[in-house]
Amino acid sequence: MLRIKAMFVLGLLCLSSDAGAQSLASRVRDLAEPLVKTERVMGMSIGVISGGQRLTVHVGTVAKGSPRASDETVYEIGSISKVFTGLMLADAVATDRMRLDQPAGDFLPEGVEMPRWKNTAITLRHLATHRSGLPRLPDNMRDVASDNPYARYTSTQAFEFLKSHSLRRAPGAEGVYSNFAVALLGDLICRDAERSYDEQLRERITGPLKMDATSVELSDSMRSTMATPHDAGLNATSTWEFADLPGAGGIRSNIDDMLTFAQTNLDPPEGDVGDAIELAWRQHQATTGSASAMGLGWHVAGDGQTRWHNGGTGGFRSMLMINRDQKIAVVILCNTSCDAVDALATRIMVELANANDASSASETPVEVDVALEKMKRLEGRYQLAPTFIFDVRVRDGKLMVGITNQPTHQVYAKSETEWFYKVVPASLAFKMGADGKCMSLELLQNGIRQTARRVE
Repeated sequence: MLRIKAMFVLGLLCLSSDAGAQSLASRVRDLAEPLVKTERVMGMSIGVISGGQRLTVHVGTVAKGSPRASDETVYEIGSISKVFTGLMLADAVATDRMRLDQPAGDFLPEGVEMPRWKNTAITLRHLATHRSGLPRLPDNMRDVASDNPYARYTSTQAFEFLKSHSLRRAPGAEGVYSNFAVALLGDLICRDAERSYDEQLRERITGPLKMDATSVELSDSMRSTMATPHDAGLNATSTWEFADLPGAGGIRSNIDDMLTFAQTNLDPPEGDVGDAIELAWRQHQATTGSASAMGLGWHVAGDGQTRWHNGGTGGFRSMLMINRDQKIAVVILCNTSCDAVDALATRIMVELANANDASSASETPVEVDVALEKMKRLEGRYQLAPTFIFDVRVRDGKLMVGITNQPTHQVYAKSETEWFYKVVPASLAFKMGADGKCMSLELLQNGIRQTARRVE
């Protein structure tokens, strides 16, 4: 359960658009196999939904000298578990058992109090959106550096931590990614329902969706198909077990079930599960500082459309990305602790979007002339993320746009504030303030919009 980057950025401007030239499965395999050949991962299962297609690709092996994975191979999904915990909260809210702005302390056992900041209480929404003010991990968690760090940390210890902890910031004021907060949220939901986490998960989510290979505890059939976990050096390592707080990272699943989950989020069904999915999908927290906007459990990408979460345990890595506008989704489950999985999922997602947008990309806009002084108003640096900055300058009467670690290209005017690239199918729209100064620019590519704010 590694800490994620605060803002997710699709690297749209530096990727090819040749996905349509090959079959989707072979293209995914071409992108994934280099990670196996360069010994960065032992094996992976990749699921893709696009254009009505649902397919899986498996590369590498489940262990040294073992066969390739199958659709039934089970992996730890790590922090993607937080999406399921967020969905469990959404279900409790949609069925009137909880309220998002209800103090989380209402659900603690007698004698345990949630820390407060002056008169501000931590709410269930704060726990689900990483705005609680609680730390990433509690300071009474003794096995953090072990191969199995959560196995002996219990809810009793968590409550002892709450009794002694003082908040350093007001709930809601700042985003700090917290495994502890979401693990606590899962416990509170299940205490209220008088169910174990697995029982609540099965009754409210995985049972109705027929996801029989998704749970914390392994069934006999899941155990028989469990992949061997590997550390970054491809050495076999321990699975991660959870005493009684699995809500932040304890779920195991296979690629078939996770694709079912992705498809259900693309097109929610009628009924309680669909209502919960819709509620969890909504943005419940805007971006604050470097912390991303959030649904309930979901991170909201800079385009405002893509929902995503990654996960990492000692020997597994995972990524889930879904975009309803494009009707595409990518799931990667990997039996190696390797953060390159995130970049691979991003690459596949962008190529799917490129393929969807290929028809409109062939239409070239009509160029117009823009006076030099009006071009000058657009000059500046615009930040999409700390490592993704547009540098806009006028050179020799041309508007040139550079991007961090990428070449500088000329853009061409459709109007005084709308400009387009010729080297890639992308455009920029500059947003002007009341004082005539440009405040931000919006990148549009592959149907995805992302806003970069002016920083200088």
